[in-house]
Amino acid sequence: MAGFTAIIVAIVCHLGLREKRDATATSNETLTKPTSFWQRWLTSMSSIPEVFKFGLSDPSLGLGLLASFVARSSSVGISLFIPLFVNASFCDNPAQDVGDVKEHCRKAYVIAAQLSGVSQLFALAFAPIFGYLPCRRQRINITLTLATLSGVGGYVGFAKLNSSTITPILLLTVALLGISQIGTIVASLSLVSHFVLDNRGPVGRKPAVDHNSVENPEEIALLPKRPATFETHEHLKGTIAGIYSFAGSVAILVLTKVGGVLFDHLGPQAPFYLLALFNSALFLATCGYNALDCRISRKLK
Repeated sequence: MAGFTAIIVAIVCHLGLREKRDATATSNETLTKPTSFWQRWLTSMSSIPEVFKFGLSDPSLGLGLLASFVARSSSVGISLFIPLFVNASFCDNPAQDVGDVKEHCRKAYVIAAQLSGVSQLFALAFAPIFGYLPCRRQRINITLTLATLSGVGGYVGFAKLNSSTITPILLLTVALLGISQIGTIVASLSLVSHFVLDNRGPVGRKPAVDHNSVENPEEIALLPKRPATFETHEHLKGTIAGIYSFAGSVAILVLTKVGGVLFDHLGPQAPFYLLALFNSALFLATCGYNALDCRISRKLK
């Protein structure tokens, strides 16, 4: 059923998302545009190295891809390793009677479902908040900063607790996990979209004003001295979306494999410490991004 649904969605997207013709395009641009399937395919493939190059050189795109990696790994951690951790807590807790396997598994399943539900509830509640913050003009990326700090505190705290019983502290830690997950998702999308729409550097820049379009000469001295035009990357938006999804898919594969091995050999807490390490690395990258943003803001004044 899932495969059939995917085929129907692919057909609908192919018919509904066809490339629009540019009415302002000249006849020369139309003639030089690739027409055959293989020409378009080769042109598209040539943009992949360009996007990777931008990911290493542009802070917005690079941080957005890294945030995509952490966001998808957080999704795996919540959906996969929380039930395993709860089940391991039941097995390791001598106060729990594990003689009845069916009853033991049912209790572990109920607690894991409750913890995952609380995590997703807080993610849903904070989604509009984190969606509003990137729209505000700010020198630091508050969304990603709060999300990474929540992730570090939540994963470390959850790994140190016994999840065989529901406690307020345990609910607080899983709430932080949901906040971290939705924050990294929203922030990564915001960073990547800012890179696609304009190349003005860190997030939070106002549109530049063309000094030649100002009629009153006295107003020119009051305008900020910035370039009148900026380079856009809309021609790479499809490739950027693919690389963005690729970064998240790599995170799923890495955390599933590495986290599973660590779970078996080091203990049930190991995957959560690994996720805390991911969030710590993203937090340090965010601090560097914020510092660069503040430095550029002072130069533009």
